[in-house]
Amino acid sequence: MPTPIRLPRREVLKAGVVAGAAAWLAPALAACANPDESRLIFLNWQDYIDPTILDDFSDASGLAVRYDTYASNDELEERLTLAAAARRRGRDAETFDLIVPSENLLTRLRKIDGLQELDTGIVTSLDNLAQEFRQEPFDPGNRFSVPWATGTTGIGFDTTAFDTPPDWTVFQDPAFQGRMTILDEKRDAFAAALFALGQDPNTRDPAVIDDAANFLIEAKDAISGFDSATYLDRLASGELACAEAYSSDVQIAKRENPNLDFVIPAQGGLRWIDSLCIPVDAANPEGANRFIEFYLRPEISATNAVASQVDTGNEAAREFISAEVLENPAIFPLPETLAVLVFTEDLGDANELYSDAFERVKAA
Repeated sequence: MPTPIRLPRREVLKAGVVAGAAAWLAPALAACANPDESRLIFLNWQDYIDPTILDDFSDASGLAVRYDTYASNDELEERLTLAAAARRRGRDAETFDLIVPSENLLTRLRKIDGLQELDTGIVTSLDNLAQEFRQEPFDPGNRFSVPWATGTTGIGFDTTAFDTPPDWTVFQDPAFQGRMTILDEKRDAFAAALFALGQDPNTRDPAVIDDAANFLIEAKDAISGFDSATYLDRLASGELACAEAYSSDVQIAKRENPNLDFVIPAQGGLRWIDSLCIPVDAANPEGANRFIEFYLRPEISATNAVASQVDTGNEAAREFISAEVLENPAIFPLPETLAVLVFTEDLGDANELYSDAFERVKAA
């Protein structure tokens, strides 16, 4: 399989999430832009694709693909929100044909009718997916989504800096001051703190969330900052001793720095499924459906599994994936690891507790 070309990163937006966006995002999304059926606009996570997939799809479909990236679900939600706000004010605003939210954001978008159902006249290869990915509670039967990749959130670390793998309390350890980062996404950051405190990363208890905020504020004395955009490169270069990290990122960074490793601490870790979805205001939904069907091809899904170091959920693709990848427990977790993994849930109104608490952490 080809080695992925590092795609340009985008700076994370600084404007801040518009308060109460969920209440009006869906109706604003309904005001569609003029369709352009000659191209596909694809917004995805950074460092998450073999670019040959885009070229091959363009060759097969005749569609040009504009590919753009983001560093967190928070950033994706903000970009959708700000575009919707602009349209509500009668301004031209960017629309996207494909996005790749994690399961908690996908759930919120479904609740506000922000996604289109897949066209089953075009998307006909859902049976290629492993059965567990056909019945996930956030989209049973894959009416609105197809998995792009699944992985875990744990700790990436430099084995030359640690005698034993670190756990979640490491982010307050002064021994590594300035050489650690926590993900710049509120639910991921709070998961690190809540795991360290022995608490549920999906808690709705304001007092527990407040305790986690205090943990993160204290951690700011030891970490170099909150970083989702550049930590992969900083791990690879040896600048960081450890980081809260996505499993896929650490496997990619290990190509440059073989001293790196990845651990899900005994306190637990997060599991995630990032899925291809079509926003309700997509200008080219037919092209988006065609790309999803293209990605369901076993060879295409396998190419991305190897390049991005992920499980794509495509069972038919496994025959095209090397044993080295299939047997890597950071990519395909062992049962004992799965037992301590937790999905990040959409918490409804309680999401605001985390937003407010993360603002307090950032301001401290």
